[in-house]
Amino acid sequence: MSKSQKEEGVNSFGGNWNDRTCFDWEMRNGITLQNEGFVKMYQDTARYINDIITFEKFTDLGGGVGAYSKAMRDLGKEVHYYDANIHHHEYASEHKVADRYFYGDFTNMQISGDLIAMIEVAEHIHDYQLLPFLTDLECNYFHFSSTPHRNKMDEDWGHVNIKQEDRWINVFKMCGFELVHKLNRPTNWSLLFSK
Repeated sequence: MSKSQKEEGVNSFGGNWNDRTCFDWEMRNGITLQNEGFVKMYQDTARYINDIITFEKFTDLGGGVGAYSKAMRDLGKEVHYYDANIHHHEYASEHKVADRYFYGDFTNMQISGDLIAMIEVAEHIHDYQLLPFLTDLECNYFHFSSTPHRNKMDEDWGHVNIKQEDRWINVFKMCGFELVHKLNRPTNWSLLFSK
């Protein structure tokens, strides 16, 4: 990707802001691997998940700056990181958060794993893309979180698919998943499914 593509109109989030604007906003607002509280939230999440299920390979879809990936790697898991924002991808790679890195729209990729996570990503993906992807996905467990709240930044961030918990549970059921646990980490609306 050329420097001009990295800095100009590329928008993997689907909103009004381009990837650089989104990344810079996160950096300014503490969504970084230098923010001890943010990193600890994912360390606590990883330890909790590790205590309740058995898995070796962790796949982080839309992994952002890589805090969840890094927490899982620190636990000795094999970590595969996916993101479509080149700035996230480069940041995560520079910080060595995973064993393997994949750049691009993961809904067009064949993905499998023991535990797959998609934390605060689904709100950016239309159902017509998400449902076939989830149906074809091969995994044992799926850790999911997607904001149920609307706010004034939805258009900027590209939040096009906001659902309440019961609707997400139905979506996953249609795609072959079963709810295992309602979790409170890293968000109060996190869900753990099996397939």
